[in-house]
Amino acid sequence: MKRFVLWIVVLVSGFYAFLAGPFIPDPLPFLDEAVALAIFLKATSALGYDVRRFLPFLGKAKAAGGKKADRPQSKDMTVDV
Repeated sequence: MKRFVLWIVVLVSGFYAFLAGPFIPDPLPFLDEAVALAIFLKATSALGYDVRRFLPFLGKAKAAGGKKADRPQSKDMTVDV
């Protein structure tokens, strides 16, 4: 039942954020689309989908395990002989 409700939230917020929102005149043009987009992203992440990679202005999604390149490199190097 939770997944069904989340799918309804995803469909409604996605429809408003990407299709209906830009065509409906309102006094605060970007505020409601931003809220709908935030709800859409939270609902899709709760379902297990990461759609942030398709939205370049949100930045890249973080890797679950953490990459080796993300760790800071130490300046000193110790070699045991």
